Amino acid sequence: MVKNKIRKSLLKQGQLFSKDDIEELNSKIQRNAIEEIDIKSSKNTLLYFPYKNEISINQIIDELLKHSNNIYMPKIVSEKKLKFNMYNKGESLKKNKYGIDEVLNKNYIDPQMLNIMFIPFVGIDKNGFRLGYGGGFFDRTLEKLKSKKNRPLFVGLGYDYQILDKHFGENHDIKYDLVITESRVLSYN
Repeated sequence: MVKNKIRKSLLKQGQLFSKDDIEELNSKIQRNAIEEIDIKSSKNTLLYFPYKNEISINQIIDELLKHSNNIYMPKIVSEKKLKFNMYNKGESLKKNKYGIDEVLNKNYIDPQMLNIMFIPFVGIDKNGFRLGYGGGFFDRTLEKLKSKKNRPLFVGLGYDYQILDKHFGENHDIKYDLVITESRVLSYN
């Protein structure tokens, strides 16, 4: 119940931004990410198609494409799991049951083979644990990968207001390595 209250509050706060504010902040957050992370060395990178007020990733896509890096996107394959399939700019997309774009091809990658995973969030607790929309797709899909020593870098992009000085993370939640906002870079290693 606590998570639902926090989720509702954060989603409501996100609606207070003007379209211009969102564009400016999104651009700044993406620039911060490109400066902070060695994106060009990431051969296989997971991104996402933004949903609701999630940070757009157009500048990051352009940066990855400049270096001919592979881009993967999440796709719901069952009620509980995601797979990650290759994305090529201009490729045909289809909206899933939540209204989020997905790539149609079946060119999937084992998540262990990804170098960086940009995973969207609604909120972050003080220990770097992710609060999503409540479906648990990322948590279940990455459950085995979370504890591996050689795993992709888990990165979150968001706004300052989404970083909370509260503890609400649970063992099954994803814990980020890095979270990048418009004004800071937080490391949770």
